[in-house]
Amino acid sequence: MPCWQLVTLVGVVSSACSAKPNMDTSLPSPSQSTPTKQFTTITFAHPSGVALSLDLFKPNGKRNLHRGILLIHGGGWVGGIRGEMTDIGTLLAQKGFTCASVDYRFAPKWPWPAQLEDVQQAVRFMRAHATEWGIDPNHIGASGISAGGHLSAFLATTYPPGASTQVQAAGCISSIDDLNLPLTPEGETYHIVQKLLGETSVPDRERRTKASPITFFDRRTSPILFIQGKQDPLVPSEQTAVAVAKLKSLKVATDAIYVDGMQHGINASEPRQAKALEAMADWMTKHLAVR
Repeated sequence: MPCWQLVTLVGVVSSACSAKPNMDTSLPSPSQSTPTKQFTTITFAHPSGVALSLDLFKPNGKRNLHRGILLIHGGGWVGGIRGEMTDIGTLLAQKGFTCASVDYRFAPKWPWPAQLEDVQQAVRFMRAHATEWGIDPNHIGASGISAGGHLSAFLATTYPPGASTQVQAAGCISSIDDLNLPLTPEGETYHIVQKLLGETSVPDRERRTKASPITFFDRRTSPILFIQGKQDPLVPSEQTAVAVAKLKSLKVATDAIYVDGMQHGINASEPRQAKALEAMADWMTKHLAVR
C-alpha cells in the first residue's frame, strides 16, 4: 500500500515507510508536481491563538457556477495538511466551483469538538465573503477525506440545531461516520478515536455517539455522497453502508460509490478513482442547485 494512503488516516507515516524518512506526506499527484501556484492562501480564524488558513481555488475558465465547496483534509483528527486536497480543489475549480481547503486544530492537544468548531467557522467565513468570492451563500458544499469526511458529514447535518453552518451537499471519502463501529484491525492500532476524545482505556460510548455524525442524521440532513475504497485497509465499508442505510430510511438523498482497487484516501490520477471524483462533481452540481 502506498505510504500516502496511510497518512490520510493517521497523520503520520507508518513504520512501513521508515525507509524514506524525508518523504513528502502530502497526497502525491501529477498536478502537485508543478511549481505553478493555483490558489490563494488566506487566514480565516485564530481559535485559542492558533492561526488557521485556507487555500482558495477559483474557477480558472469561462465556466463559473457561483457555488462554493469547503474541502477538509484527513489525518485521523491528529494531523494532516490542507494541501492533501489540492487535486480535488483543482478539479472542482475546473468544473466551475470556488473551493476552500482549510486547516483545523488537531487532537489530542485540542480534543473534540475543536475540529468541528473550526470547520464550522470556515463555513461562516465562506458565507461572510460570498459576495467577494462570487458564490451563493445559500448553496455551499463540503467534501473531505477520512477524518475530513467525518467532519463534512457533520456539516451536512443540523448540528447544532439552527446553526448557520450547515452545508447543502456533502461528498465524504473514506469517511468515519459512526465512532462506535470499530475500524479494521489495522486501523484500530492507531487509536485515533481514543486520541480524538481523550479516552484512556475504556471506550466512552456516550461520547463516541455524540461525536458521530450518523447520530444527528435526520430528515433535514443535506444530500451526502460517499466514496469508499473496496480495499481500504483502515476503514471498513460497513461505515459507509450503515450511514447510507440510515439516510435512506430518513428519505434523505444519498448514494455510495465503492471503488475497486481504491485503498484509504483517493488518488485523482488513477482512472477509477478519478471517475468517482467526477461523479462527486456531478453530485455537487445537482444538489447545490446549479441551473
